Amino acid sequence: MNKTIYSAILFLLLTSSGAFSQVSDKYYLLKAGQFYDSEKNTFVKNQEVLIKNNLVIEVGNQLTIPTNTEVLEYGNGTITPGLIDAHTHLLLEQKINEPLATSAMLVSPETRVLRAAKFARSYLESGFTTIRDLGNSGQYLDLEVRNAINKGYISGPRMLVSGPIIGSMDGQIFGLPLPDFDRISKQEYSMVSGVEEAKKAVREHIARGVDIIKILAIGNRLVLGLDELKAIVETAHSERVKVTAHCDRDWAAHNAIEAGVDGIEHAYGFKTATLAKMAEKGIYVVPTYGSTETIRLYRELQNEPYTEEDLEENAAHWKKWIGELKSAGVTIVAGSDAYFDLEISRGDSAKQTIWGYADSGLTPEDVLQTATINAAIALGMRDQIGVIKENAFADIVVFEGDMKTGIKKSLFEVKMVMKNGKIEFLK
Repeated sequence: MNKTIYSAILFLLLTSSGAFSQVSDKYYLLKAGQFYDSEKNTFVKNQEVLIKNNLVIEVGNQLTIPTNTEVLEYGNGTITPGLIDAHTHLLLEQKINEPLATSAMLVSPETRVLRAAKFARSYLESGFTTIRDLGNSGQYLDLEVRNAINKGYISGPRMLVSGPIIGSMDGQIFGLPLPDFDRISKQEYSMVSGVEEAKKAVREHIARGVDIIKILAIGNRLVLGLDELKAIVETAHSERVKVTAHCDRDWAAHNAIEAGVDGIEHAYGFKTATLAKMAEKGIYVVPTYGSTETIRLYRELQNEPYTEEDLEENAAHWKKWIGELKSAGVTIVAGSDAYFDLEISRGDSAKQTIWGYADSGLTPEDVLQTATINAAIALGMRDQIGVIKENAFADIVVFEGDMKTGIKKSLFEVKMVMKNGKIEFLK
C-alpha cells in the first residue's frame, strides 16, 4: 500500500475513534451549611469546595467557578472527608453463634469474593471511601477484591490490604480437629517459627502486592518472640511498608511496642504505662469497640431479654478505655473489625464503632478526626485522603443535618458520596 494512503487511513481511524480528541475537565462545586476541617479539627459554616476531575482545587467562600461547573447545594448538610475504616474483614462473615472457622471451611473462595463485592458497595454507600482490610481473607483474596475495584470491575471504596495475617504456629482458629486446624490455619494465615521464616513471610507478602503487614502479637495462645517481631518490622520497614499488630492483651503488647510496630489493633484495657510508651513512640491504636446499639443488635438476634441499663453496663468498659486512650495522648484511629452478620449493611455495621466513640464522650470533632485524618496518616496517605484541601483526592461525603450538634443521627443519613472525583452515591 502507498505510504501516503496508509498514513491518511491511519489518521482517519485514530481521529474517528477519539484518540486525538481531548476529554474536557469535570468541575463540581459543593455547598453546605457545615464543613468539617479535619486538619484544624473544627466545623466551619458555609464553605464551598471546588473540585476538578479527581482533586480538590479550592475551599473557601464565594469561589470563582469555571464555566459548566456542576453545583451541588446541600442546605443544612455537613461536608466531611470520606470516612476511613482502618480495620475490616470483607472476605469474612460470621453469624452470631458460629465459630470463626465457618466461613473459611464452608464458603468457596469464589463466593467469598462475590460476597465481598456486596460488602464493598455497602461501605461506599455508607460514606466510607477508604478501608483497610486486615486478613481472614484466605490466600490473598483481599488483593483480588482490591484489584477488581481499582480496575472498575466492581464498585467499592479504595482498599489497602494485608494478605494473610502473619503469626505464630497457632493462628486464631480453634476448636477444630487437628488435620482441619492445620489445613484451615494454613489457608487463612502465614504461620511462622523463627527469624528466617518471619522475614520470608514478609517478603512474600510484599512481593504479592500487599499494602500493610498485619501480625498476631498473640494468637490463640502463642506469641511471636521479640526476635521474630523485630525481624518482621525491620524487613517491612526496609521496603517502606508499615506493620500493625493484633493485640488484645496488655502484657502481649510489650514486645510489639519494643519491636517498633506502627500500630496496635484492639488494645482492650491496656495499662496507663503501656499507653504512655505507645504515645511516646507514636504508635497509633485502632480501638475496635462497639456501641450500645451493637450490643442491642446482638441481644435481639439471640432473643435475649435486656434493659437499657444492661446495654450501658456492657458498654461501660469501652467508654472507659476510650477515655484512657484520649488522656494518654495516643492517636485513635477508627476501625470496626466488622465481620459479624448483624442483619444490617456492612457499612452501617462499621459505623457502630464511630457511634460508640461518640457515645464514649469524644466530641463530634474528635470522633470525625479518628475516621479521617488520623486514619489517613496511619495508612500512610497523609494529605491525600482524610482531608479536604488543595490537591487532596476528592473523597468527600455530605451528611444530612449538622454533625456538630447531632453526629449520631447525621452519621446514618448520607446524602452524597464522592470517591476520587466521581459521585458514587446520590440521594
